[in-house]
Amino acid sequence: MKQTPLPVEALIQRFRNNECTPEELALLEQWMNQLDLDDESPGLTPELLDAVKSRMYEQLMSRQPVVMNRHKKLYRRLAVAAGWLLFAVSVITLWYYVRPASDGTHAAKSSLTIIENNQPGIRHITLPDGSQVWLNMYSRLEFDPQQFNSTERLVKLSGEGFFEVTPSTSPRTSQKIPFVVETGSLRTRVLGTAFNIEAYAQESEVRVSLVHGRIALDDTATDRTTVLSPNHSVRYSKQTQTWQVMAVDAANVALWTKGYLVFNEVPLQEAIERIRERYHVAIEYDPALLQHKRITASFQNSTWSTVLANILFVHDLQFRKVGEKVVISKKA
Repeated sequence: MKQTPLPVEALIQRFRNNECTPEELALLEQWMNQLDLDDESPGLTPELLDAVKSRMYEQLMSRQPVVMNRHKKLYRRLAVAAGWLLFAVSVITLWYYVRPASDGTHAAKSSLTIIENNQPGIRHITLPDGSQVWLNMYSRLEFDPQQFNSTERLVKLSGEGFFEVTPSTSPRTSQKIPFVVETGSLRTRVLGTAFNIEAYAQESEVRVSLVHGRIALDDTATDRTTVLSPNHSVRYSKQTQTWQVMAVDAANVALWTKGYLVFNEVPLQEAIERIRERYHVAIEYDPALLQHKRITASFQNSTWSTVLANILFVHDLQFRKVGEKVVISKKA
């Protein structure tokens, strides 16, 4: 009577335990030859291929049985086969999680609204709930219209934006729906208010200033929260994840939406970088000259030289033109 062959998994286990009969070894050899594992997959880099093989080979060899020399080659090929088997399962699992979703989910993902202001000037936006946003130059706002105005009205900001938030109430629960602005790890939560956020990616700080209403700021990196009242500002350090609350003139907070160039307790070096971007002028300086210096000022329809001269003057600094560039130095 012919014996029913064992499943491949059982044969591999018997091989690991050094219990295979000569017939079973021959069957495993045949199975290995059919896999044609000597050919590398064209969709994989050699580095990834080697990593998969090495990982699985080490796992299988962790319980290495005592085998005869003539079986070592077979054992190695089985280890590689097991590696490819796990790799295939991993690929299928990965595909399951990243495959295109059903039409509804895919539509939701593709409906992400991204608004960018990549040129000089101010861009005015009306959000689906009626809230107003003014985007400063080189700033970006994004939100998902299908999730917006459900349990929260979430937007993400990079750069500077002034927000006039319209109160909104859930028709199901009659509760107010919070408006949330994410800027990295800092979340600003409001119900209905006017405030300004400066959150440029290349700058070291995030500044949130409140004109009217009430807002709460959550630092998701440290699980801390602070509540801001009108005519106050929070200065948040990205590096130290600390913040400082200070008084601010609410009348000046939104001046930039009318074309002013505004600095509210901005580090001097970052103020100079803003001038460089706004006016497209090459400016050189020693960073040590600008350390621990800040500037608060506003300018309307001013030339770059007027702006630069004024913000340097208060810190006993000056500039001079050298060819096509501007060089900052101490006053003589």
